[in-house]
Amino acid sequence: MEDRTYHKVAAVIIVAAILGIAYYGSYLPMRKAQKYIATLQALQTPAGAATSLPDLESKLAVPLDAPSPIGQEELVRNMANSVLGFIQQGGNASTTASLIGFLNSYYDPILQNGKGMSFGQDLYLEGAINEIAFATTGDPSYLTAAEKWYQEGVQLGPNRPQSLYGLFDVYRAANNASGTIAVGTTILHNWPNDTRIAAAMQQFLGAASGTTSTVPSGTKK
Repeated sequence: MEDRTYHKVAAVIIVAAILGIAYYGSYLPMRKAQKYIATLQALQTPAGAATSLPDLESKLAVPLDAPSPIGQEELVRNMANSVLGFIQQGGNASTTASLIGFLNSYYDPILQNGKGMSFGQDLYLEGAINEIAFATTGDPSYLTAAEKWYQEGVQLGPNRPQSLYGLFDVYRAANNASGTIAVGTTILHNWPNDTRIAAAMQQFLGAASGTTSTVPSGTKK
């Protein structure tokens, strides 16, 4: 009798555990992703299009705030790509600041965690968004932020091209000669056939010195 009771209790616990795993590990992430896809699709229709920036943010917040133990980082990363597209389309400084503030309200916890399967991509996207924000607004604080995130990306993966190339562009924009030379040299060491970077180095060094300059020794054109 005791054995039967034990087996019944164990069976109930196992079933509850399976249901819990299915709910938290499959159902909630699926619903969160479905809400995000539905939101993006609705925004592309006349009836669901955002009427203002606050309206856009409130619509995007619905799937982002949906509870799920997994999937948030991927969703925020997808949202970051959308924000990058919005900023690239242009806009005033107020709009750009609001979009980046909205993005960072979701990205900050992920970045503060300091890890993840695609954490290097997260750092790169933050750098790219701030770099584009600087290009569209001229606000130097965005360039400083872009440098910070790219540098962290390089520290995480010294030979990852995305953050290296981003840092190269930031240093050129900031007229940072030593940084431009150091990062450009690293890029050309890793990818010696990159003629675009070689030409950019030549142009930057020539402009800095006021003469036609050559790529530093140890690199290849």
